[in-house]
Amino acid sequence: MSETEGEGLTQDVVFDILSNSRRRFILSRLQKRDEPIELMDLANQIAAWENDTTVDELTDKQSKRVYVSVYQTHVPKLESVGLITYDPDTGLIELADQAREIDRYMPDQEEEEVPWHRYYVALAGLSAAFFLLVIANVPVLGALSTPVAGVVIVVAFAMLSTVHFITNRRRNSEMDSIPVQRGGR
Repeated sequence: MSETEGEGLTQDVVFDILSNSRRRFILSRLQKRDEPIELMDLANQIAAWENDTTVDELTDKQSKRVYVSVYQTHVPKLESVGLITYDPDTGLIELADQAREIDRYMPDQEEEEVPWHRYYVALAGLSAAFFLLVIANVPVLGALSTPVAGVVIVVAFAMLSTVHFITNRRRNSEMDSIPVQRGGR
């Protein structure tokens, strides 16, 4: 009997499963495939990813180390909670239907994270340049007083911060609506 049989995936189980990068990698790879994948091929993809190389350039030691871990630890754990099915006779792994329950917890590789830090750095640079141009009395901008220039800069940062806040709030409210049970195993 699996850990979640009859009760669905609890939030604790989902977080435990996704706390390991190899398990996240396995689920992510399987989500992108329409057909099962061989355990050895999957282990080699993980090893290549972890060693920042290609599958063809993996050493036997790198490949074997990951294969053993995936075979003995991660595949059984994912199978025990009903997220994958593994056929030991063929060595094929595929996503189970229940895996759809954790899609919202999985990072979407297609949708990149918004690089807010870059926006803030860019705005700081633009603000500094704007302020220097105001102080240097460059035509048009030189007509602005220093306090007005300061207000423009503060308003620009306030607007960016508001957009950042609203974006995070939307993402968090989407996460809050995930229908995963709370509680222990």
